[in-house]
Amino acid sequence: MRNFLSVLVVLLSLLSPMPAVSHHSFSAEFDIGRPVELTGTVTSLEWTNPHTWVFIDTEDEQGNKQSWAIELLGINVLLRSGMTPKTVKPDDVLTITGYGSRDGTNTANASSVTKKETGELLWASAGGRNN
Repeated sequence: MRNFLSVLVVLLSLLSPMPAVSHHSFSAEFDIGRPVELTGTVTSLEWTNPHTWVFIDTEDEQGNKQSWAIELLGINVLLRSGMTPKTVKPDDVLTITGYGSRDGTNTANASSVTKKETGELLWASAGGRNN
C-alpha cells in the first residue's frame, strides 16, 4: 500500500499544472541598431531571475531627467563575474553601454556596466549581447 501511495503522489505531481516561465530572445525586445551609452544615478536594483534590472536617472541634452530600466543577465552569471547585490547601490553613478528597446522606451539591455567614480568595470558580456 505504501508503494502504491508513493507512486500515486509522484504521478499526481507530474500531472499537476506548473506555471511556465517564459524567456524572450534578445532581438524580440532589443535593437542591435540602437546602441546606447548612458551615464546616470542608480535609483534601484532588482536582483531577480531570469534577469537583474538596474534603474537609473539620466539627463537628456536639454537637461531633462529621464528614467531608464536596464536589463542585465541573471543572478548566477553576475555572481560568477564577481558582481553581488551590494556592488551597486542607490546613488552610485554608472556608465552603461548596451542596446535600446525596439519600442523606443527608455529600456535597454546592458553589454557593460562601469562605476563612473572609480572606472571599475563591474560587468561586461563576452559577445556584446546578453540573451
